[in-house]
Amino acid sequence: MRFAKPVLAAAALLAVLSAPAFSQVGIYLGAFGGASVQTPSAVSFEFDTDTTFVYGLRAGLRVLMVGVELNYFQAAHNIIVGGPGLADWDQKINSYSYVGLNGKIYFPILMLQPFITAGYGYYTADIHDIDKDNDGGLNFGAGLDLKLGRRFSLTAEGRWQKVVVSIEDIELSLGDWTFWAGFQVHF
Repeated sequence: MRFAKPVLAAAALLAVLSAPAFSQVGIYLGAFGGASVQTPSAVSFEFDTDTTFVYGLRAGLRVLMVGVELNYFQAAHNIIVGGPGLADWDQKINSYSYVGLNGKIYFPILMLQPFITAGYGYYTADIHDIDKDNDGGLNFGAGLDLKLGRRFSLTAEGRWQKVVVSIEDIELSLGDWTFWAGFQVHF
């Protein structure tokens, strides 16, 4: 009987301490909007930076401090040629999108949950009436989730991505920062 009391006490303590962990396991869906800052570059050509609205969707699975997330976002940048050449590209719209998978590591602090993220996906650049291409690329970022109950959270994130696409046989590098905020519903 002396052995049973400590075992029962330890089991009860583990059950109480593990209850918050179960609230950090689940599926979530969300939407976001923000700013995309695109800095195109190509050898022998100059471009100016363009900032525009970005919007997207996310779906993820989180198990304790680790998550996997499917992302989609879309932005429409104006191509601003900053020097000679590529006159037919100037002021054309670049429909820029991404679909990919990101890993996340969370650092939970009560309601605030900072995270880092990295992923790989396919970026598409479609310069209207010129050419279209897509290619894979990496991205890295960091953000913060604010849990507002068991089923809802607000999120803010900054992410850097880099992809090179071939438009009219010109290797166009699209260095891009995106900053967004949104919400998530947890199941």
